[in-house]
Amino acid sequence: MLNFVFRMFSLGNACLPAEGMQAIPRQLAALPPNSIRLRARVARVGPGAATLSTGEELIANSVVVAVEGRAAAELLGDTISLTGQSTTCFYFPASLSPITQPLLVLNGDGRGPINNLCVPTIAAPSYGPGDKSLVSVTVLGTGNDPDRLLSEVRAQLGEWFGTVAHDWRHLRTYSIPYALTAQSPPALNVPERPVRWQSGIYVCGDHRDNASIQGAMVSGRRAAEAVLKDLK
Repeated sequence: MLNFVFRMFSLGNACLPAEGMQAIPRQLAALPPNSIRLRARVARVGPGAATLSTGEELIANSVVVAVEGRAAAELLGDTISLTGQSTTCFYFPASLSPITQPLLVLNGDGRGPINNLCVPTIAAPSYGPGDKSLVSVTVLGTGNDPDRLLSEVRAQLGEWFGTVAHDWRHLRTYSIPYALTAQSPPALNVPERPVRWQSGIYVCGDHRDNASIQGAMVSGRRAAEAVLKDLK
């Protein structure tokens, strides 16, 4: 994973959708009418069919299971990784950005709760009102005491950036139990796992590639290419 991340940052720039991450699912929502069914949980899948929790069966030439690893394992079997990495994300508006470039600040001293920090409004000004900078702080795991964790985060921000950080208003906290698929060595010894599960069933998600939005989208492309090739 270290090799992958450094390779990506060496070859090109990280980017953010100007309209937020929701711009990605909005592309799906813009499909022709009746292409998407909401509140229709899939209970099981088989070659050319998906059965909903209501018992209704949907028939298709191909079934693509495009879900996170834990949900994929429930539908396809526990050979898919069930383990995920949880994170807690804190957001603060700041009158003056603590950094001046679109960088990802990593915790290099191994102390304190903060894993990384960035200011998304430097790369994507649409993420803020214009007169404020949005400071994003990520902590690995989800703490049992959110107030204490916030206090520890504030203390570390003060160590890094001085007393000005104490004036940042706490905007929002998001605890994400399954942010990414956990991929400890040797999980990526095979960098791309097969997207063909069995005849008529395909699978994609970051658990098929590397644990990132990049990995999820690349695996989706691989699954789509496999479906198109097999339908010819």
